[in-house]
Amino acid sequence: MSDVDHSLRETLNSGASRILNAAEITRRLEEEARATGAPPPERLLFRHRALNRVVFVKRPKEYAPPPSSPLTTSAEILENGQLRTITLDSRVRVEKGDIATVVYVPYDADSIGDGGASFELGGRSRFQALLDATGFDARADSDAVRRDLRLLDLIEDLPSLDPFLLKDRVALEDMAVPEAYFSISETEFQDIKRYILNKFRPITERVVDPSAPNAAQTSEQFIMKLWEARDLDYLKPITDAFRVDPRQAGEIYYSWKGVTYYEFQYKRSQRTLLGFADWLHGKATPTDYVKPDLRQALAESARDVAGALARHLQNSSEILRLYNQGYEELFVRGGDARPFIDFLRDSSTLFWDIAASISALNHGVSVWEQRTRNAEGRRMTAETLKPLLDILGRVIV
Repeated sequence: MSDVDHSLRETLNSGASRILNAAEITRRLEEEARATGAPPPERLLFRHRALNRVVFVKRPKEYAPPPSSPLTTSAEILENGQLRTITLDSRVRVEKGDIATVVYVPYDADSIGDGGASFELGGRSRFQALLDATGFDARADSDAVRRDLRLLDLIEDLPSLDPFLLKDRVALEDMAVPEAYFSISETEFQDIKRYILNKFRPITERVVDPSAPNAAQTSEQFIMKLWEARDLDYLKPITDAFRVDPRQAGEIYYSWKGVTYYEFQYKRSQRTLLGFADWLHGKATPTDYVKPDLRQALAESARDVAGALARHLQNSSEILRLYNQGYEELFVRGGDARPFIDFLRDSSTLFWDIAASISALNHGVSVWEQRTRNAEGRRMTAETLKPLLDILGRVIV
């Protein structure tokens, strides 16, 4: 891909969780320093200065299936001595390898949307691409290079560039990064953290004796170890209790945390999503007179966007239903642990799949709110409605 696609240029400043516009944040920090007469900031996102002038973008790869897309397969079974072909319905979920991290390097840092070079961060030739586009030599032997490579790997390993996920992973890696790059307040971060820790809390009843000395302190320590998902020896009691593969325990516990985070996001965004859906079904029509053919085309575009929105909403709610059925059966009703164990085993895939859907919803809502903010009743003329529907069709994927 030699240039950034049209939808990215139009959504660079939408605030979508698929985009980390490091170039814009860096420019703003430098302008603030100049305005106060201070020297340029020494501490930015990366140690290599040119890496701070790029945009990171998460997007589904071209071959990736839609989130939780249906798959029909066939199999042969032996029945009464005869082979019979049966049809099996299953689900294909978005997995880690289905989401690309694109690095966009603008030709002009002061005009980010006017074109640039781009490449996939996870591509085979990424080291050469980084060197050619930014001058970053990933093969150099220095602490600064190793630190920047670790941060690039961290960005690649996340399913979205959501500020909470990014800030959390950077904190766990003990990396010093200016808060400006996260676009999330400490209050909001702590609200999310509190929600997730409360979901973790019942698990301590399975590993901590409430009558033991310092039981409350031990429980809190266990919860924080689960939050960090790094001290796997300490977490061995629940790894054994839930029959988690020790080799995958860290990824599974982090994925559980990630799904819980997206549950928080999904609940918080319900009203906005419903408003967006209502707009698509009733207000995504031109306010001015247009020819019947164009009116029909706009109606079809709105239906297509509404269909994509519904698919992501359904996928998100289905994953959260699976999660909460297992969670409540075990931790609320004290019943069968198997549904929750099944969730944990699939949590890595479910994390990436729900991230794909929530990110698509977030991207669509961000663009919609940005484009209709100043329109009375969010109603638009055909001239402004058509490009909005076009871009919504490209980002809600």
